[in-house]
Amino acid sequence: MSDNGYLAGSNLERALRAGHFAVTAELGPPQSADGEVIRKKAALLRGYCDAVNITDNQTAIVRMSSIGAGAIVLQEGLEP
Repeated sequence: MSDNGYLAGSNLERALRAGHFAVTAELGPPQSADGEVIRKKAALLRGYCDAVNITDNQTAIVRMSSIGAGAIVLQEGLEP
């Protein structure tokens, strides 16, 4: 339980509370607004990780918004 008494209810939280080894992965957004790139990357990670970290302004190059990429990742069944 967090300091405020609430549970996040995420896959990551459940894995950690159960004492399991939690797996996270990093997903870098493309240098375009093509959501299909994120969908393909999410498909590769689905079933293998508890949560996904979406990088922001990776290598100081303009890329798809990490918030937009997170929305697509959610649609694909992963937790950003």
